[in-house]
Amino acid sequence: MPAIRILLLVVITAILAVPTRGASLTPYRVGYNDWVGFIAFLVGIERGDFAKAGLDVQAKNFAAPGDGLVPLLNGNLDAHLTTLDAVVLKASQAPGRLKIVQLIDTSDGADAVLGLTSEIKSPADLKGKRVAVTLGECNEILLVKALESAGLTEKDVELVNMDPDAAGTALKAGQVDAAVTWEPWISQLVGAKQANTIYSSVQVPNILADCIAITPNADREATRKFLTALAVTTDWTLSHPEQAAELVSKKLELPVPEIVGMLRKVKVYDTATSRIQMAGPALHSAAELSNFFYSKGSTPDKVDVAPLFDTSLLP
Repeated sequence: MPAIRILLLVVITAILAVPTRGASLTPYRVGYNDWVGFIAFLVGIERGDFAKAGLDVQAKNFAAPGDGLVPLLNGNLDAHLTTLDAVVLKASQAPGRLKIVQLIDTSDGADAVLGLTSEIKSPADLKGKRVAVTLGECNEILLVKALESAGLTEKDVELVNMDPDAAGTALKAGQVDAAVTWEPWISQLVGAKQANTIYSSVQVPNILADCIAITPNADREATRKFLTALAVTTDWTLSHPEQAAELVSKKLELPVPEIVGMLRKVKVYDTATSRIQMAGPALHSAAELSNFFYSKGSTPDKVDVAPLFDTSLLP
């Protein structure tokens, strides 16, 4: 056999023996929705941080934060980036089947009660007004807190049941006097001087928080790798917000300055802070959410929230 053919066979054999990129990576399916608070997760994919940790992260986008919990429970996801309130609600239907392994962020002004500029300048001005709010969900708590600060209750206003985006649209059109909504509606309406922020999530930390949920039978080693890589990415994102925004601008379909502005209204937790929050403040907020949902008839019983929290996989 000519030497050139022997050499060629050796090269081909060597190539075939080398695993393809990703062949040695552990598949890890993660659900999420397009929310600026999940920026570190998206940055981690773009930077290849999860791949470096040995994971082939397969991101699955959902329209709403709670939509991925059923696929998670059915074994079609390994982890889901969702909201604290969504986990509490679902835990009432699936006791013992969900775990919160990390607190990602809390809204720090990214959710708010807005009132039309010409009419409403404080919570007291809500009396007798039409207020758009998602009934039975966590942003209704924001409204309740706002009303309580002025000595009012929900009986003092006319409630209009809408999701946060629809509420923002309705307020812009003047169909309601006030609305409980989120970003980017807050920046858009307040920036255009169409609305005032009269109460926000700054006053109620962790009521509107995001977390990572898994099931008790999840691959713990893969989850540990995922959280470890996410910790690295989170630290980088917190130190480089503009560069992080540039990496995810196309994915979020938002300009970089708008993402940076929205990040100022979200408190992203690093691992150490997440651990502290899960040991006390977030636990208290989860209990408050459970009591609220029970009082509204959203859950048949109060949820024992303590077993939901598991910090053992945090790096």
